[in-house]
Amino acid sequence: MALKRERGSNKSKGLCKLAIDEELTIYAIDALKQGLAEEMEIYDRFELNLAEVEEIDSAGIQLLLALKNELMKKKKELKLTAMSGAVTKLIDSYGIGDRFNIGDAA
Repeated sequence: MALKRERGSNKSKGLCKLAIDEELTIYAIDALKQGLAEEMEIYDRFELNLAEVEEIDSAGIQLLLALKNELMKKKKELKLTAMSGAVTKLIDSYGIGDRFNIGDAA
């Protein structure tokens, strides 16, 4: 699966560190949505590493925006800790970088 829990996740602190290491396209969205939904019920804060995402399309951007919105509704946090050049380029071209908390891992 393209979604992996990284070292540093801590249930007692409510922090989940995840990485997507494959494509973030319409073809991978269903599996990613299912994996993310399972994790959302357990944790309060999420750090998502996108450094290994080599291909992303508008469906991938929609997934990131939907994830952020769903977490906000549940009073949970999302931080993008790393982004590949492809992710950065598409987020910049859509002009939505300001919608995400982007920074270094905690």
